[in-house]
Amino acid sequence: MRRRELIAGVGSLGVIAGATGVVLGGVPSFRNERSASTSEGNSELPVDVETIDARGSEAGTITIPNGEVTVVMFFVTGCGKCQAHMPRLAEARSQLVDEYGDELTVLSVTYQSLGTMPPDDLRTWWHEHSGNWTVGYDPHSTLAANYGVVGYPVTIVIDRRGEKRWEELGVGSSEDIVTAVESVIETSERRTSNATNETDSGASPSPNATTGG
Repeated sequence: MRRRELIAGVGSLGVIAGATGVVLGGVPSFRNERSASTSEGNSELPVDVETIDARGSEAGTITIPNGEVTVVMFFVTGCGKCQAHMPRLAEARSQLVDEYGDELTVLSVTYQSLGTMPPDDLRTWWHEHSGNWTVGYDPHSTLAANYGVVGYPVTIVIDRRGEKRWEELGVGSSEDIVTAVESVIETSERRTSNATNETDSGASPSPNATTGG
């Protein structure tokens, strides 16, 4: 049975992922009242993240936000909880890609620099810890700062408009991540549908239409 049919109403709930996973926007975040979007006047978005050639990842850059629902995990390689979280994110990504495919971007970024964690070392760590999606660097915490992220591991979900809609600190479950992403995708789809309906209802009359006089 398609999970999206079960999750359509989740967007109206506050907490959906236990003590640390929080839906943002329209309800309290319970985390220092962080906004669902970036701080007004301080946004440097979009941010170009440098990525490496690794399993599931290509060398180059990826722009965040990019118009897709996006999952970002912030980590450092020496963090035991980050290592423990990797297979959970891998499982969630596998389920989500099967369901949504190109509708979703998954990215992991390390706070470390290329000098302290060279690409070869990061590539080895990535392979050893179930990485199979895009991985890159956020050495100046530019992306983290724009989304109000502090600490690691932190996983966030960004909607198609570039707003943070969910955040989890620590080792989460794959189910929590899947549920959060599905909620954000469902909300995005409803917005698109509503916008289309509004456009259609506001369309100009046909040139052949007649009006009473």
